[in-house]
Amino acid sequence: MYLAISIFDFILQLVLFPVWLLAALTVRRLATRPDTKRLRRGARIASVLTLLALILSAGRLLTFSLMAQLNWELVGDRRVITTLLLLLPGVLATLVLSLPRVLGAARRSGQDEPTALAAPRITVPPQLAAFGAVGGFFEKFLPPDRPVALNWPVYGVILVAGAVWLAVRARRRADRLSGRVPTPPRRRGRTVAVRLGTAVVVLGVIGSLVTLESQSSRFPDTFSMMKGTMDYGGGSTFAADHEGHHGTSGTSGSATEALGVHGAGHDAGHGTGHAAGGAHTNANAVSVDTLKGPKTGTPDRRFTLTAQEAKIKLASGRTVDAWTFNGQIPGPELRMKQGELVEVTLVNKLKDVPVSTHWHGLDVPNGEDGVAGVTQDAVQPGGTYTYRFRVKERGTFWYHSHQASSEEVQRGLFGPMVIDPAQPLRPVDQDVTVQAHTWETAQGPVTALGTSDVLQRRTARPGEKVRLRLINSDVETRIFTLTGVPYKVTSIDGMDINEPGEVSGRRLVTAGAGRFDVEFTMPATPVRLASEDAPDAGIAFSADGKGTLAPKFDGEEFDKTSYGRPGSQPFGPGSTYDRSFDLVLDEWLGFYNGGFALRQTINGRVFPDAPMLMVKEGELIKVRFLNRGQEDHPMHLHGHHVLVLSHNGKALTGSPIWQDTVLVRPGEEWEVAFKADNPGIWMDHCHNFNHAQLGMVMHVAYENVTTPYQVGGKAGNRPD
Repeated sequence: MYLAISIFDFILQLVLFPVWLLAALTVRRLATRPDTKRLRRGARIASVLTLLALILSAGRLLTFSLMAQLNWELVGDRRVITTLLLLLPGVLATLVLSLPRVLGAARRSGQDEPTALAAPRITVPPQLAAFGAVGGFFEKFLPPDRPVALNWPVYGVILVAGAVWLAVRARRRADRLSGRVPTPPRRRGRTVAVRLGTAVVVLGVIGSLVTLESQSSRFPDTFSMMKGTMDYGGGSTFAADHEGHHGTSGTSGSATEALGVHGAGHDAGHGTGHAAGGAHTNANAVSVDTLKGPKTGTPDRRFTLTAQEAKIKLASGRTVDAWTFNGQIPGPELRMKQGELVEVTLVNKLKDVPVSTHWHGLDVPNGEDGVAGVTQDAVQPGGTYTYRFRVKERGTFWYHSHQASSEEVQRGLFGPMVIDPAQPLRPVDQDVTVQAHTWETAQGPVTALGTSDVLQRRTARPGEKVRLRLINSDVETRIFTLTGVPYKVTSIDGMDINEPGEVSGRRLVTAGAGRFDVEFTMPATPVRLASEDAPDAGIAFSADGKGTLAPKFDGEEFDKTSYGRPGSQPFGPGSTYDRSFDLVLDEWLGFYNGGFALRQTINGRVFPDAPMLMVKEGELIKVRFLNRGQEDHPMHLHGHHVLVLSHNGKALTGSPIWQDTVLVRPGEEWEVAFKADNPGIWMDHCHNFNHAQLGMVMHVAYENVTTPYQVGGKAGNRPD
């Protein structure tokens, strides 16, 4: 609902300014109409335009009210300024002062009517409304998530100054038209020169400001991922602050100092963020390089992933110029058992393309997390890197490059991971991994399940138990449906559901990077798995492997918050938390790294200046996400699973839900919690890599943990 309202509100913002501007100009010209006939015609046009502007303004006030009813925070920053402070005064003044006189002029006209219509009380209100509508027109350019208490006086002064300026100009014009003040002789050449000169100066100033803003937004050649601003979530500051920095329990200062890194001449808000280049660490500092998996012991599983180029044919015959692991897309399925020691060797045979590997959803030691610029340098062409970790989880996961992810994952550097329980819990006859992805081909983008962009047919005998492991490796949200059979959702993001019940025809809304495991008993009739954005592809199961069934997409959305049965958990909504973080996700037009873009913000900031969530080992942490933008944000915290506490203020009524990627859709509020039990510096970002590339990246940082790695530099680290 919020998305539809906000889109309509955005359209109104764009339309309101030009309509109010036309109305204001038409009202202003009434005083110069040469005769009664033209005056009445002009007044009628002005009446129509003014009424239209008022109706559109009422629509904007209505959308504001509807969004405020959903959640005041959805309107409590820029929207309250542009709607209530800037727009409303001009609208009310026009309704009370200007419109009645204009309507009267449209019905009749006296000899003194034209000059009377030049009065400021008639001409200024629609001009003031147009002036106020400018705020809505440029709303996306205004900084989001700034306290209204600070913004209100600033914009209030702007509005009052604008009103005074308009009133003074209108008074002078009215006096000239009435003859009370003589009209100065017009010097056409001089007037044109002045206006042209003014335009040149204004354009020069605007051009200079744009150039300055573009250049200042560029990233340094190299910098630390620890550049963000500390947020302590209302908890105590760290001891390191008291040695070299005056922190607070809110947001302030450089993250590097709180993590035990000190250097001469650091900026109070942005330190260098690593233990090199002249900085020194305190005695308790721990490098991510020491937070590794077991160095000794014979691995239970060994895998080699070789990054290499390949041309891959999809089932339809379309060709993908892919970057692959082991020459296939997706990469090979890595299968292991819970509790095993795993060793993976990454070999890079790509030309001029550094890579890394991240284990999505696995709570590995920080030094094995595979994020270039945070926990390692990217592996250069011709290089190798070995990861070692013991697997604690069981379920469906996946791996992918975390170097320039927006390009490398899209082109194929990813694959599935399946972790079987140490002892089988629910044996099945068929265990099918389905990794959905959109591939770029010469014929344009195409969505496929693996490399199959057409319908697959599979044999499944009646009575067989089938498990589908659904993985969305795309950046966008995907909707799966299973038609023709009731089924159970047995896990979400690899974590089991407590006592799942059977459902039918539900739409499984799957976040980018999200996973669902569904299980069903094969009936005598066909069963169809499909994705809403690729209805002609998918999998058809039937007894003879030849049957098919039309997919259905008209069912209700699967509601995870009420599915299954409640179970005991180590903490919950009523627990006492050591730190609580409020994270508002939004959009902001402007320059980012030198280019003009719709920046994706967290609390009004973008990477590398987004907040650093500062925690201590052993603490209980609560995080609240609110999406004030118009796009989905699958928020992924590395190294931890979060317990979902509530959705839009309502506690869960079904099974406990543990996730590594929380889908926050427009207008939604999700409250989650986790225990800080895996020390390190952990990326916490939107898994729509396009959004991450536009700034929606932050970190969870443990006390005294440092990193020697940097973004950029010789390694060319790009962790987006």
